[in-house]
Amino acid sequence: MTAKVMKLIEVYYRSYICSGTNTITKKALIAWEKKSLPKSVGGYNLINLKVWNKAAVTKIHWDLAQKEDKAWTRWIHVYYIKGQSIPEMNIPQQAIWMMRKIMEARKTMQQVLDLKQRQSVIKHIYLGLLGNHNKVEWRPLIFYNEARPKAVSTMWIQCHERMLTADRLTKWGIQVSPRCSLCLNADESHLHLFGECSFSRLVWLRLLRWLQIWDAPMNPWSQVVIWLILQSKGKLCKSKILKMMYAEYIYGIWKERNSRIFEDQTRNEEQIVREVSCICNIRT
Repeated sequence: MTAKVMKLIEVYYRSYICSGTNTITKKALIAWEKKSLPKSVGGYNLINLKVWNKAAVTKIHWDLAQKEDKAWTRWIHVYYIKGQSIPEMNIPQQAIWMMRKIMEARKTMQQVLDLKQRQSVIKHIYLGLLGNHNKVEWRPLIFYNEARPKAVSTMWIQCHERMLTADRLTKWGIQVSPRCSLCLNADESHLHLFGECSFSRLVWLRLLRWLQIWDAPMNPWSQVVIWLILQSKGKLCKSKILKMMYAEYIYGIWKERNSRIFEDQTRNEEQIVREVSCICNIRT
């Protein structure tokens, strides 16, 4: 695939993922390169088309180096390679553009050595090209979360602390009210909105009671998150419901915040708790 075509496809792909349309409406909250990483290292496991295209070409080069018993590989060996060492031979200038690209992929092969298995080769090459990254502690909250996709996506952004809270907007020079729209008692920040706000804390406490959880920590919020991560690692039904509930809680608080700011509409804590618990019941 040519770079021009691939870039055009990726532009539409990014736009649809970020906004649901083929028109870019705002700057992405998290870099696309981060979104294309595996979920275990903080990404969203979206395909990076540029890297995947490179991996696909490298896979073809790997087939040639392994002398796979296919008609096209035998033909290339007879017509171009002629018994030479693929890593050391000169690339034939009379070869077509596609053939030259396949031969040039030997540089990429050096980045993903130790490919001895013959299954899922392209996947291993792709992951190798993405590079090594440290795993994030909150990955259990993302894996197999059965909450609504929009809720999981919002929670993922919240885990990266990239929500457009008032303190971040103020740093960018945007004139907004710094006060939390939910409690009106403190300035809005990522930590305050989801963990310290009296309104949010009451919603979270009632959700825990709905799940009949009585021994969960409430202070500080960092300990709450650690407790959530530990509880989400199990395969029990309660663990699945808990992380689904957390994602819906984050999404519910964020929606209520936006509703109060942009639509001047207000709901009380009980209405949000009822909505979240109803969604969890339906999706369980």
